[in-house]
Amino acid sequence: MNAIVIGGGIAGCSTAYALAKRGIAVTLVERNADIALEASGNPIAMLYPKLSALESLANHLAQDGFHFTLNLLNQQAHNNVFFKACGQLQLAFNAAEIIKQNALFNAGCLSKNQLLMQFINASDASQLAGIHLKTGGLFLPQAGWVKPVAFCKTLSTHPLITIMTDCQALSIKNTNNQWHVHHKNGDLVAENVIICNANDIKQFSVCQTAAITPVRGQLNFFAENAASRSIKTIVCSDHYLSPAIDGMHAIGTSYAPNNMQAELSTADTHSNLAALRNISPEISHEIDLNSVTGRVAWRSQTLDYRPLAGQLIDEHLLRKSPPRYNANVDDLPWLNGLYVNAGHGSKGMITAPICGELIANLICKTALPLDNAVVSSLNPSRFLLREFGLKQLAARLYK
Repeated sequence: MNAIVIGGGIAGCSTAYALAKRGIAVTLVERNADIALEASGNPIAMLYPKLSALESLANHLAQDGFHFTLNLLNQQAHNNVFFKACGQLQLAFNAAEIIKQNALFNAGCLSKNQLLMQFINASDASQLAGIHLKTGGLFLPQAGWVKPVAFCKTLSTHPLITIMTDCQALSIKNTNNQWHVHHKNGDLVAENVIICNANDIKQFSVCQTAAITPVRGQLNFFAENAASRSIKTIVCSDHYLSPAIDGMHAIGTSYAPNNMQAELSTADTHSNLAALRNISPEISHEIDLNSVTGRVAWRSQTLDYRPLAGQLIDEHLLRKSPPRYNANVDDLPWLNGLYVNAGHGSKGMITAPICGELIANLICKTALPLDNAVVSSLNPSRFLLREFGLKQLAARLYK
């Protein structure tokens, strides 16, 4: 068995790794000169789940994905080079956040997840963080930071993975039960193709109904100073502040759907630095503004904020013969061997690896790593089914 994975970010690299460790030969196709140069090219990513008080599929995905990524990181040799479980503090920094955290407590979320999070007061928060904090909040001891580029490169060094850079996939076509990925220098052929190229998935005709939006995010970085050097954890308000990593702190991030401005925004820099002032006026006061740099990247986000992960349905055949609401899911016009792993928004480090594992399980027809209801909710053709009023069918694609 073999596969082609299109896109060399965290979604593509983790999918390729999940396939390769099952003995499947993978060709990883990346249009840039190297892997992990776009959204996964940020120097640092924060690894922590965002939970709500309501029992939801999103909560299950966040928790399962978080633990899966932690395990995957811990399985990699020399992971201390690109990962540290330093913990994360979510400050109760305003009235809305206090209400949210109280709701988590009242819903029993903290008692159910003793290893995942705990309430602490301002004094304990300051001691854990290593800096003075005005408020307490939630502490997630297993959270941490990751260097995405190094993580992606580690995953993609598996001997069954062949990387093709400077290779833009132009089209996908099925001929004689084989998928042909056409690029400028010819065709690649495999039994399975997994589309992992984030906002560019709609360049392929099979992905036209994917409700995906590019969201601009700007991170800023500043050199550590006397006041910041003691930070030991990630500290979050409505932005996050990282510990010093290679002598630099990260503060971010902005959120701007459909904004394609590639240059650094002065307004976003000011917004990030204002958030830093709210977290720690002492650190903000000591910053050398000449040391402040930044990076812009685009997340890919879906309408319902859940990733696109799983097997595609043939839109042409579905429109030609729409199914009934009570149709047998096995009778839907599935595109055998064609999958998507994209649309992870700001949660890519948590959701992309488990979605890569999911796709590998679907291909190998083995037990899925997520609850069936969660798997159904992630299917990349769910918006197409909903267009036909088949919301209930979309919710039971995997039983």
